[in-house]
Amino acid sequence: MKPFDGPFDFDAAAHLWRRAGFGAPEARIAETARLGAAGAAKAIVRGPAKDEAAAEMDSIYAQVVGTGKVDAIRAYFLQRMVRCEHQLREKLALFWHGHFATSVLKVNEPSWMARQYRIFLERGLGAFADLLGAVTRDPAMIRWLDNETNSKGHPNENYARELFELFTLGEGNYAESDIKEAARAFTGWHILADRYHFSARLHDDGEKEVLGVRGAWNGDDVCRIALSQPACGRFLARKLLQFFVVPEPSAADVEAFGEVLRSRGYRIGECLEVLFASALFHGSRGALVKSPIEFVVTAVRVSGGRLDAAAAQGDLRAMGQDLLAPPNVKGWPGHLAWINTATWLSRVDAGRRLRFPAKGDGVVAALCGQPPGPEDRARLAGAGNDFAHALLSLPEAHLS
Repeated sequence: MKPFDGPFDFDAAAHLWRRAGFGAPEARIAETARLGAAGAAKAIVRGPAKDEAAAEMDSIYAQVVGTGKVDAIRAYFLQRMVRCEHQLREKLALFWHGHFATSVLKVNEPSWMARQYRIFLERGLGAFADLLGAVTRDPAMIRWLDNETNSKGHPNENYARELFELFTLGEGNYAESDIKEAARAFTGWHILADRYHFSARLHDDGEKEVLGVRGAWNGDDVCRIALSQPACGRFLARKLLQFFVVPEPSAADVEAFGEVLRSRGYRIGECLEVLFASALFHGSRGALVKSPIEFVVTAVRVSGGRLDAAAAQGDLRAMGQDLLAPPNVKGWPGHLAWINTATWLSRVDAGRRLRFPAKGDGVVAALCGQPPGPEDRARLAGAGNDFAHALLSLPEAHLS
């Protein structure tokens, strides 16, 4: 991919923080602008040497999960997004949550959902093969896609189908016979005492042909075979580009980033470091509509404010994004689907409940990607205590 060779100024650094994280205060953006495009991409991917906020949040994780209350767990992960310094880790976890879309409404075990989200935090920047293997064994995923009922002689095809269609290859890159054979490979992958359990007695260990390769495959083998397909690079490239760069990437850009993924063994952090320093990434400012979570969390972070996580959950639900409860196996559709008559009013209402400790052109540029024009500047200057509402009512505040 072609590296970015333009000026890496405040606006470029602010763009990086909004896309690879949930924004940053003006001073932090100014620090990042001094690193240059490649240096800034490296810093945001690798994160700080010490993330004190993350350590503090980790220390209360067990206590929060122990409440068994899904809203408490949602609040915990939202607070992580606001407070943690390794912002890409938090942002990428949200991406993987949409990619491996699993809902507490069916799983019905809040602690399982918390464990799954922790997988995204802990493994999201590493090798995709490791992440996929962990998710495949995750109890929330096993229940979500009915693999508890997948046994020798009575295969359930749900996980095998979504593994190919939604997680690795995309439609048109496998056949129904591949799904049927792969389902046999996942027989016996069940749950026992809240953990993954392999039942050899219920596993079909016979020979199977998956994606043109024959053998006595198990679930790990099927995942490996799927990742070896050229379509996997293109599929993951498109998903990552749609989340981080543009809503409809070109075929050439998908192929180029797919090659980056394949050549680096699908080590996601390494690949994103290349992407965030590219001309494609820096030429996409304002191309995406912020999701409700991005909208709220970014507003809090750039202003230096505090998140009322309980109130925020009601706002997010009204805007169409309930954390830990994506609408279906395909996740949230994103981009323009976030905006309609009802959700726009909910976004504006959410702005009324936020207060910005910091104000001024720097906050506007950090949030919107550009300083306000004369009319907007006059409007914001006269807003007084309604500064946050006035700013968050600007169309630019909803773009990334």
